[in-house]
Amino acid sequence: MGTRFARTAFALISIVAVAGAVFRVATAPDRIRERHQTARTVCLQKGGEWVTVDNNEICRSRELAKQM
Repeated sequence: MGTRFARTAFALISIVAVAGAVFRVATAPDRIRERHQTARTVCLQKGGEWVTVDNNEICRSRELAKQM
């Protein structure tokens, strides 16, 4: 009986873990897009400039822009 319970518990935990991983992978683009948009908004609110450098979008702050 103990072995049967252990197998059932292992199977349930494995299914939940796989389902969680699938959910994280499926929703990753949305979370990345949201973080990216938040970073852009904060950058612009603080007076920075949102620029593309080597195919990467970055925030250039006022202080850094003055140095360049």
